[in-house]
Amino acid sequence: MSKFVLSVLLAGIAALGSAHAQAPAAWEAGKHYDLVEPPQATTTGDKIEVVEAFSYACPHCNQVAPIVESMKKSLPANAELVYLPVQFSDAWRTFARAFYTAQALGIADKAHADVFRAIYVDKKLDTHAPTLEAIAEFYSKYGVSAADFLATSKSFAIETRLKRNDALVKAYGIDGTPTFIVNGKYRFSGKSAGGYDKIEDLVRYLVAKESGG
Repeated sequence: MSKFVLSVLLAGIAALGSAHAQAPAAWEAGKHYDLVEPPQATTTGDKIEVVEAFSYACPHCNQVAPIVESMKKSLPANAELVYLPVQFSDAWRTFARAFYTAQALGIADKAHADVFRAIYVDKKLDTHAPTLEAIAEFYSKYGVSAADFLATSKSFAIETRLKRNDALVKAYGIDGTPTFIVNGKYRFSGKSAGGYDKIEDLVRYLVAKESGG
């Protein structure tokens, strides 16, 4: 055997050993994710629900937003991503009201990434004392007048969504953002998963778990 062939073989063996050493350990309940007790009902019918609890006012949610958007597009066919805007302060409550208003008007998904951009890149929306008027003006470029947006934001339907939201956040045991809930049963954060780059892997593991895999 030539020295060249031998060196290639040894390099290959070393690479395999390195890959094995770096392979993540099995996901563990109580370590990487927690159980939601009691499990909560889902809203996605026969699909496995993947919830991201977030706020536009949360810089960590802005940081993870591209990862979540990519994950949303690549989830298994039997899973669906749902956004849950958390209301930890008056400012966060304003953004939650705006999100549900945009959702009711059918423009939440197309504007989602742009809201983060308007806050953290363009500096057009304030996270400390946001006003519904300023947010309504922002959303007006999506074909809904600011007046209609404001009127919808004060509707009984939106108030009901916000109350249901508060109850669900408490039932899930959410105390920070971003937090992820899979099928109403499993809760984890980027930190518990081992980093934002591990979020999709853990989501897929839990989806597979719920799929019987």
